[in-house]
Amino acid sequence: MHLSSKELTILYNKDNERDRKTLSYAHTITNKINKQELSSVRISGTLFQVFVNTLEKDPKKLINKADPYYQKNIRGRNFSINAWFKMLKNHPTLLKAPLAMYENKAVVCHTPTDILKLA
Repeated sequence: MHLSSKELTILYNKDNERDRKTLSYAHTITNKINKQELSSVRISGTLFQVFVNTLEKDPKKLINKADPYYQKNIRGRNFSINAWFKMLKNHPTLLKAPLAMYENKAVVCHTPTDILKLA
């Protein structure tokens, strides 16, 4: 996947209203948006690693702990960084979405307006 600091890259879930609103706010920052919709695009482990490194966060901090898959299969377990990337690649709904990156800055968008921190 080509990643450019001149375009805003967003990982989002089209079925989540907060994510759709965040995408709308993204258009106020730039028209060059690299949309990575989690349920229809298989995100690369490299892209996750770039986000984690830019956010300076442990991959586990990006996990949606309310997700049923997490509750059933992951809760209480620890994994290596590579294992987290592999898990997120195979189960992208585990990712707290949306994540956005622009001009070498990244943000976890807990609210739609959080994306404006990239402007």
